[in-house]
Amino acid sequence: MSRQCHLSLLVSALAAPLDMIEEAVVDRTPVLEALQTLLARSAAEKLPFSGLEAQLFHLFEAGVPGKDLPVAALTYLLDSGKRSSGWRIRCDPVNLVPGHNSLILAGSENLDVSGEETDIIIGQLNEFYSEKGWHFEALTASRWYLSLAEPPELQTCPLPDVLGFSIEQYLPRGEDAGDWHVKLAEIQMLLHGSEVNHRRESCGKPVINSLWFWGGGTLPVVDGGRWDCVWSNDVVSRALAGVAAVHHRPVPESASQWLKSAPEGEQLLVLDCGRYISRFGDQFAWLELLQLLDKNWFAPLLMALKKGELDSLDLYTGGDRVFHITRRSLRRWWRRRRDILSRLAANG
Repeated sequence: MSRQCHLSLLVSALAAPLDMIEEAVVDRTPVLEALQTLLARSAAEKLPFSGLEAQLFHLFEAGVPGKDLPVAALTYLLDSGKRSSGWRIRCDPVNLVPGHNSLILAGSENLDVSGEETDIIIGQLNEFYSEKGWHFEALTASRWYLSLAEPPELQTCPLPDVLGFSIEQYLPRGEDAGDWHVKLAEIQMLLHGSEVNHRRESCGKPVINSLWFWGGGTLPVVDGGRWDCVWSNDVVSRALAGVAAVHHRPVPESASQWLKSAPEGEQLLVLDCGRYISRFGDQFAWLELLQLLDKNWFAPLLMALKKGELDSLDLYTGGDRVFHITRRSLRRWWRRRRDILSRLAANG
């Protein structure tokens, strides 16, 4: 019996906000032969959600519709090694900058927050909210947590979906949202007066002027039975694989290397490189990244499909659609290749 391999590939760089792509960039969009062929021969499916985290939870059959994705409980387990039944929410340090009548979430993981700075701010937060029973904890420089005895009625937006955008439409919603907006303003005032930010400002570093609350919940039940292996450097997918007891490996440098490992069965591979590159104005760098992905990933995968080394490919863009490609669908030679932007933006 010949081996079979089915790959679900998540490429978050393909989820560029197309309404932000300048005309000059559109005119210089390179020919991405392999990716354009894969998309042209695919069957596109529109998803009822978008974003890398939402797609990962869908693929692991975790999470509850209409509720926050419980990212905090998952990454807390990954960061601490402790399984807890309590409710937690992420409260990651961020830098907000003024935009046109708005505030832009400009930085999070790239803030280079030191251990000393983290300890000082966490101490100030715990002292300020001690009477409310709030407990803040920082397990990494960029992943901070808040645990509460009673979970609020709140819906939040994943920080990665907000980075680079105005925060107004992404603020917490729900029955307790008003109270949390007040608390967020309190925290921003506390951070404004912190010695940490006075020092950072004097050194020309971006200040930590807010926290982003997201991913609240308890540790979910995760079904990983579908997957034989998860290949990822992304924290959320690693955490999901860990809870589901699915074999996990880091992402190889190219599809050619991945194929040499002779993967069999259902494979999940997450490419999260360049996720934000187009959001911060470096759109030509985004096009260069697409060319690199076409050469190192899409071209070898296309060839593997043709040779029968790969039976099918589900390509998730990180946006709101997935493209299904099989060896049989590659025979649709009459399907005209379209430019990459219009194909990614097309309906159905």
